[in-house]
Amino acid sequence: MDCNRRVFVKGLGFVFLGVTPFLEACNRLSGETQSKEEKMQTQPGTQLSSVRPRSIPPIDAAAPSRLETATFALG
Repeated sequence: MDCNRRVFVKGLGFVFLGVTPFLEACNRLSGETQSKEEKMQTQPGTQLSSVRPRSIPPIDAAAPSRLETATFALG
């Protein structure tokens, strides 16, 4: 009984791993999804001005003149 359940679960896993790439390939062939290269390309005439540049916070702008580090050994 336990062996049959194990074989069943392994079979489901192998079927899932085998069907998933097939379904992704079908999706790409149908043209429903864009490839990574197509997503990265911008259309001519579009501008990325919707993202506003942010200013640096004062705590980050005031960098110390001297930087020191500490090393601690445990053990």
